[in-house]
Amino acid sequence: MIKIMIIGALVLGMGAAGYFGEQFLRSSQAPVSEAAAARKNELLFKMPLGDFTMQITQPGEIINMTINLDVYVMGAAAFAKINGANGRALLRDGAVAAIAELATTNLGITVTSEEDVMKLDLSEQIVRKLYVNFPSVRTARINAIFMRKSVRK
Repeated sequence: MIKIMIIGALVLGMGAAGYFGEQFLRSSQAPVSEAAAARKNELLFKMPLGDFTMQITQPGEIINMTINLDVYVMGAAAFAKINGANGRALLRDGAVAAIAELATTNLGITVTSEEDVMKLDLSEQIVRKLYVNFPSVRTARINAIFMRKSVRK
């Protein structure tokens, strides 16, 4: 009986020594090349789409809004797929459709004096609409907004 207990204690001791001793035998970090580090930082790829103009009709006035839009695509493979002429045209058409739907339904587009809040809100709404057809689009940035108000007759 004592022999079985000694053998069991030796097996448990060697198992624990191997489990905890492994960290001393293995290197703590794998060597990272500069190219791998650069790829890790470039998860989102910027794709400028250009200027879009939409017309918002409100009671008593018409607002013509021009926005300059950039979208950010997740992953190099998805960016390479969309970055061609055909993919960029499809993405631009999707953005036009999203902006047109926002302008016609008037979903929360409020013209305020706080331009940063309006940019953030509008870009979030555009991304939500684009994500349905382009799941690789993660975020968008509105670079500039130009508004011109005219009185409705």
